[in-house]
Amino acid sequence: METRNDDSTGHWITVIVDVSPDEVDEASGALWSGGVDGVEERAGVEPGRIELLGGVPAGRVDPVLAELGDRWPVRVRSVRGDEGLDAWREFARPWRAGARTVVVPSWLDVPDFAGPDDLVLWIDPGHTFGSGSHPTTRMCLAELESLVTPGSSVADIGCGSGVLAVAAARLGAAAVVAIDLDPAAIEATRSNAERNGVAAQIDASVNADGLLEAGAHDVIVANIGAATLRALAPAIVGALGADGVLILSGVLDEQVDEVMNEFVALGFVLAATAAEDDWRALLLRRS
Repeated sequence: METRNDDSTGHWITVIVDVSPDEVDEASGALWSGGVDGVEERAGVEPGRIELLGGVPAGRVDPVLAELGDRWPVRVRSVRGDEGLDAWREFARPWRAGARTVVVPSWLDVPDFAGPDDLVLWIDPGHTFGSGSHPTTRMCLAELESLVTPGSSVADIGCGSGVLAVAAARLGAAAVVAIDLDPAAIEATRSNAERNGVAAQIDASVNADGLLEAGAHDVIVANIGAATLRALAPAIVGALGADGVLILSGVLDEQVDEVMNEFVALGFVLAATAAEDDWRALLLRRS
C-alpha cells in the first residue's frame, strides 16, 4: 500500500483508494469496515480507474489503513477544519427506499416522484455523514417499513445521521434509542429528529450502557459493518425482546457467514436477506 500524508495535523483525513470498476464494492466495503464516515466515488486520473474517497477523523485513520492493507494504491490527504466537507451537497438528490420512504436533503424541495402516501424524511447529515444514500441504508429503511408497528420500541445502533431512527419514529415507534460513538452523530440525529417532529420519541446518546435495556426492544437495526457487528453481538442480542427482530447491515456478501456464525451461536437464525450490489442486509430472529 502506498500512502502519502501531506499534513497529519488536520482534523479530518481523506483516504483515497485507486481501484478498477470491478473492485469498487470490495474496496468500499473495506473503507466502511475500517470506520470511515462516508465514501465518495469519482473518476480516476487514469482512464478506466475509479477513486474512492473515504472521510475519517484524524484519530481514527489507522484502522482504515489496516483494513485496506496492501490491496490497492492508497493516498492520505489532510483536510483542515471544514474545508471540502460540504462539497458533496451540490450533488445531493432526494432518493427513495422501500415502498414509500423518500429521503430529502433538508435544503431541497420534495421531488415530483414523491406521492401523497409516501413517508418523506427531511435529513441534513451535517459535515460527517454524506448523503446517506448508501445501499445498506436503503435496505435498512425498506426493512423498517415492514417491521415497525405503532407502539414499537426500536434501537438504532451506529445511528450516524439518524435517518434510520427518524424513519422508525415516523413509522410509529413509540420509543427509539439511537446510539453512536461519534458525538457528531448524536448532534445530527437530534437535529434531524427535531426537523421531522419526532424529537420526543428519540433518545440519542453516546452512552450505550445507559440506553440499551435488557430485552427492551422489538426491533434493533445496526448498519455498522461486519467486524463491529461481530464484536457487539452479545450486547445487541441482550437488548432484544423475546419476539424481537434484528436488522444487520454494512455487510458484504462474502462477510455474511462470519457475521451469522456469531449470531447463530447466540441462538438466532437468518429469516431473510436483502441484497443490493455486493451489500447485504440480514433479518434475524431467535431460533
